[in-house]
Amino acid sequence: MGTAISVCRNVLDAAFMDEEELSSALSQQYGPQLLLRVDAAPIRDGPGVHGNPFRLTDEVILEGIENLGAFSQFTSRFSMARRVQSGGKPPFTWPATERACMPHVFMRARVEGTSRYVLLDICASLSEQTLAHTMLALHDSKELIQHAANFNQYLSEIALADGGGEAPQVKICAPVGCRVLDSKITQLTLSDSYVVIMDYPSTDVTKFMLDGTEDYHELAQAFFHYVAWQTGGRTVPFDLQGLETGQGDLLLADPCLLRESDNVSDQCREEAFAVLHRTCSQLCKGFDPHRRSGKVRRVCGVPSCSLQAALR
Repeated sequence: MGTAISVCRNVLDAAFMDEEELSSALSQQYGPQLLLRVDAAPIRDGPGVHGNPFRLTDEVILEGIENLGAFSQFTSRFSMARRVQSGGKPPFTWPATERACMPHVFMRARVEGTSRYVLLDICASLSEQTLAHTMLALHDSKELIQHAANFNQYLSEIALADGGGEAPQVKICAPVGCRVLDSKITQLTLSDSYVVIMDYPSTDVTKFMLDGTEDYHELAQAFFHYVAWQTGGRTVPFDLQGLETGQGDLLLADPCLLRESDNVSDQCREEAFAVLHRTCSQLCKGFDPHRRSGKVRRVCGVPSCSLQAALR
């Protein structure tokens, strides 16, 4: 635990952004604020993807950049990391990874000359706005998209076996990494820095999973369990947020993963699973009747759940 706190402290201390100064700068800016070029777009369309309209080498002009109170949900894992740094008790052994600890800001921006808005994700530390750091976010989303595609197939098979009908889907907002060609808001980012943008069609954000205090959401919980089960506990998603669409689909943005390959300890992943997934639904029982994720061996599952009924 001491090592995790030390690493979190290092990355948190590296971050800086004066919120009052930034808000003042944004309020004084009109017209184009950022000129970006897409330099990294590794995610293609697919059954687990909420698409991004921008492609490699596209240039994007953003204006109307604004803070939204609801977008603070995207930053809550960094707030948790800071509390851990200050001696607070985490819900489980806190991961000592940059993705879990390095603060970011999330803002809404309008694409110049259109009515399209994008979610703008920027590392709070100007010195850390690098392509390498940007690729960490793209890698998390790309990996979770493959799990979402498999999970959606599982849901479709259930719906087919129960007589057809539309099954809900889990989709991940596909991010692209952009180089800043010009910035009118130097408090936020500088030329030659890197940021992330993605299509996120809402001004509301629901936190589905982070510390175990969130309202229970059956589809999010089943998907969380499915990823841990499918990877044998080697990968556990621990920060899931986004929205539930009118069709019942789950749209997730900026997910964070706990991976064995990133040197996240077995203890951290096992504790995260136990804290975040206390109750299995019938969907979980369908693919993991003995709850075989990680080293958790308890038999669980409830007789029925509303999501399973909805699939019939």
